[in-house]
Amino acid sequence: MSTATLRRPAPRTPAPGLDKPRQSGPPRRAPRLLLPPRREPAPSSLPAPHLSLPGLRPVHSAVTEQAWAHALRRPGTTSPALPDPATVCGPVVLAAVEALVGGRPLTQLVRWVTPQVYETLGARLRDCGPRPGAVRRATVLRSHVCRLSPTVAEASVVIHDGVRVRAGALRLEVHRGHWRATVLEIG
Repeated sequence: MSTATLRRPAPRTPAPGLDKPRQSGPPRRAPRLLLPPRREPAPSSLPAPHLSLPGLRPVHSAVTEQAWAHALRRPGTTSPALPDPATVCGPVVLAAVEALVGGRPLTQLVRWVTPQVYETLGARLRDCGPRPGAVRRATVLRSHVCRLSPTVAEASVVIHDGVRVRAGALRLEVHRGHWRATVLEIG
């Protein structure tokens, strides 16, 4: 072994002038920003952010909520106006009758009925099967709606399915902003 590998390196000494603050030369300019400066909202309109780092904004700032297409729902806000349940009850019973006679696929009712009602209609369709022969379009003769509360309504609908007159009864409840049949009986 050589003696060069056994030697310890010499301790480093700082270069002269590094321990003193820099005093010579022109003052440093602020870095150039690529984005326009941010306008600060009035202090009373928004709560102070938890982090006071530059460039960070609270999630619920006015700028963020205006730019976001889907505003967050706040407690106590009113939901959008629901359509009249009378406009929903007739088409739901009509689609169910047409599905039972073979005029339309049952899958078109998925959005308008609960899973329990869908399974009941599917079992009824499997048991009796669609009627053979030409299927005529069903028509709604009349309907009567009774609102039990702002989110619950019950209706009776009279339908002519091309061969005979049928009666349907359903209960509509609000689910995620639209009416959905939770009970459906067709005679």
